[in-house]
Amino acid sequence: MSNIKRIISLFVTALFLVGNGWAADNKDITVLTFNHGDSVSLRWAPGSEALFRRSVESGYLVQRRAAGESAWQNISPVLKPFSKDRFSVMEAINPDAVAVKEILYPSQDRSASDEPVSNDPFEPKLESIPGETTLEDALLHMMALFSCDVSRPIAEAAALLYVDKKVDRNARYQYRVVFADDENAKKTSVSVADVDMSRKTILPTPSDFEGYFDEKFAHFEWSVKPFVGYYSAYNVERSTDGEHFTPLRSRPFVQAYTKDEMADLALFRDTFPDEEATYYYRMAGYSPFGFYGPYSKVVKGEPKFNIEKLNLKVDTVILGKKTEEIRWSLDKKYERKIKGFKISSTPDHKKFSYETNELIPANKRSFKLNKRYDRSQYYAVIAVGVKDTPMKREEKQSSYYYAFRADTIPPATPTGLKAVMDSTGAVSISWNPNTEPDLLGYQLYISNSGDEMDYYNVTDTIYPFTSYVDTLPLNTLTNVAYYRVNAIDKNYNRSHWSDAVKLMKIDTIPPAPVVFEFLQQPKENVIVEWTNSPSTDVSRMELYRQIDDTGQIRLVQTYDMKKRKTPTKFEDKNEMPGQYVQYFMVVYDEVGNLSQSYSNRILTKGERPGCAGNLKAVLVVTEDVKEVQLTWDLTTKDEVTRFIIYRKKDDGKMLDIALLRANQLYYTDPKIAIGSTYQYIVRPISPDRVCPAVYSDPIYFEGTNSHK
Repeated sequence: MSNIKRIISLFVTALFLVGNGWAADNKDITVLTFNHGDSVSLRWAPGSEALFRRSVESGYLVQRRAAGESAWQNISPVLKPFSKDRFSVMEAINPDAVAVKEILYPSQDRSASDEPVSNDPFEPKLESIPGETTLEDALLHMMALFSCDVSRPIAEAAALLYVDKKVDRNARYQYRVVFADDENAKKTSVSVADVDMSRKTILPTPSDFEGYFDEKFAHFEWSVKPFVGYYSAYNVERSTDGEHFTPLRSRPFVQAYTKDEMADLALFRDTFPDEEATYYYRMAGYSPFGFYGPYSKVVKGEPKFNIEKLNLKVDTVILGKKTEEIRWSLDKKYERKIKGFKISSTPDHKKFSYETNELIPANKRSFKLNKRYDRSQYYAVIAVGVKDTPMKREEKQSSYYYAFRADTIPPATPTGLKAVMDSTGAVSISWNPNTEPDLLGYQLYISNSGDEMDYYNVTDTIYPFTSYVDTLPLNTLTNVAYYRVNAIDKNYNRSHWSDAVKLMKIDTIPPAPVVFEFLQQPKENVIVEWTNSPSTDVSRMELYRQIDDTGQIRLVQTYDMKKRKTPTKFEDKNEMPGQYVQYFMVVYDEVGNLSQSYSNRILTKGERPGCAGNLKAVLVVTEDVKEVQLTWDLTTKDEVTRFIIYRKKDDGKMLDIALLRANQLYYTDPKIAIGSTYQYIVRPISPDRVCPAVYSDPIYFEGTNSHK
């Protein structure tokens, strides 16, 4: 046998032996035994196609010897395969016999090429090499061995099976199978199998048979590694009641794989006959001796339910005087797949709501509402699956059914009416849109007096939008105008009038400010006095107080100027000893124009509640440095939590520039510019008392010199 023939032959034989759990030892005949206790079954396999075919002329002999004996005894007659004619009859009944027949009795056209002969004299001729095994022959050999492995009748027809019934149950034997024309096995290499009759062969029970189910298929997998040496094939059985099982294949199937990582895994898939039933599955391994081993555990399951395939629809809606009944249809076989139903309704496909708080039972096909809607409604039925959870919704909604009824209900009264005039007399009017699905539009009206009988149309026709621009003349004696709007639906039902909105015609002139008198502090409190604005359209005034330049501005009093008595004096009872205080008044007219005026600034009586003092600001100017250095002293034993540094540049505002820790009594400002004047304020912050700010003298930076 050439090298290539030997490699292919060994590959095929090894694949066969490993697939059946036999140990491949490169023998011409490999034997496998099964100890029944009262008999021994033997199965063997020739190692090549030529050896397979040799049995036609020679036949096999089964030999045995007891432990301790050296001579082999023939225990079988010469075993030869069936004749070609008998195989022809057999293959008509069992197609698996075809490969074995072709191995034993090759057909004449087997070596013929499928490629047409080329007439090109320059094309090389591909001819088979004498003595070489083709891949086709090797695969045929493998198929023949597999056929014997999954069919006991074929194994018997190929003379590859024998049962030794004359055994001593306490003995130990060795078995081998030889060609009859080489009884002493001098020309062939055969394997030897040891059998201890006291140890019966027990087929293992599959323990990792697992499955999962989708909509149409059941998928199973298990490891074949534990069954090496026991099973050559497998079969899966199915039941609908868990008791009566039917095999899913007419003959057991062999595990096949194309990737090495799949070598230990058997896969099987079954198509569900009925997608609504419950199924039970079990698996058993098939021994090459022609019988099944024990069954695995039973795996129970049912097709995965896809709620989207439900054919759910609303059939009709029956309107009563005070009720509405929704009726729908759904195939009864799906009832066990759903928890129940919900009813969804909407008048306009914009706002949706459920008509039930509890699920309607799955066996119901109608639901009556103890109310009747005045407007037409859209209804849908929603089926809720049994596996529905807040984390994973399982619902199927029908299409919406339109339940029509005559409309005599007017639209809701429009809300949110606004009117704003600009300086040219253009009035921008807007309101909130109505939500009725049958809304046709709006009509807008105006009045100069606001009297009920004085309104007239602004829009000549029904207006479909919610904003409108009107134009009013400014050179009139009237200072106000009134607008209102109503809504109209497609059946010309009209809503009530909206609330009228009052429009003050354009007024861009602010009211005259108040005039402050000088602030006084006869005792503890500061007295603020002023002369009110002479403007006639003043609506309110707001009095504010500010303590020093960095203190927060506080609203201390608001005055409604529509009242008959108008104030001109305010006594401030807030304690602020030794601090600078100033007031200002903001005056508003009816359209929001405002003016403001300021009082003088006074230093209040009393001891200033100082927390820091002796603030010094020094300008340092060198070739490399241009900065202002601030230092100050802490003048209180009370707790100070931090310092805020303020700076004013030229005539600008005092702005905070730094927040310092309580123990930091200095600050350096490097951000100064030539030609600018700076003033600094340090404000201590204490949780126990009010600490006023400490002011520095102004510093002017003109390049190389400074002025205080």
